[in-house]
Amino acid sequence: MSPRSLPCVLLVCLASASTACGGSVFSSGDQDSGTHDASAVDGPAGDAGGSDGGISEGGDETKPLNPDCPAAVPAAGAACTHENVQCEYGDAWWSVSCDTVMQCQSGVWQSFKPSFEPCSSQPPATNPTPCPATFADVPQGVCSDRGLSCVYPQGECSCQVPLGGPVLIDGGVADWGCVPETGCPFPRPLLGVACNSPGQTCTYEACSYGETCQNGTWQAQEEGCAGAQGQ
Repeated sequence: MSPRSLPCVLLVCLASASTACGGSVFSSGDQDSGTHDASAVDGPAGDAGGSDGGISEGGDETKPLNPDCPAAVPAAGAACTHENVQCEYGDAWWSVSCDTVMQCQSGVWQSFKPSFEPCSSQPPATNPTPCPATFADVPQGVCSDRGLSCVYPQGECSCQVPLGGPVLIDGGVADWGCVPETGCPFPRPLLGVACNSPGQTCTYEACSYGETCQNGTWQAQEEGCAGAQGQ
């Protein structure tokens, strides 16, 4: 899951496909650590605490599903009662495209495709060598390793050209940016998992995919912005 700086369209798409980081694997209790966006979100890099280790699986936010969701994947066409609720089955915290998602529409379960992008393979166990050692070490401002993505217990940071303007011929200047926002769960909650923060919206893929706490469960959130820009 990464905040890739690709031209974005207003759609619900790939959830935070990522490369996992190096170090020890963190426990499910670490996932609620706050995150920051070193290029756009208030607060300096390193303002979130917590240890920096690898990610191998989602924590408590990935299960169990809300009672509105059947325990097993419902058959397409089977009757449902909670209109528009989305339920995700699987454990691909790094990419919603890798899991099965069903949505209750017009009184029946239908397959829901929150992404027009293919499933990303499971992330490797370690961050690339150029990644800062810890989340607190991720700097603000310009970076040179364009496309580099680094995952920590607090979130994912990438060296990308900022989004929000016209695409420049020279590609623009890359900056560090991190997702999700401070206070959002990480790894990404599965769709249909219960939540208790009504209206909270969390970005898991910059300018493309997020999730919002709606009617007591995490649901896919449309996000969009203009293409990449230089500085």
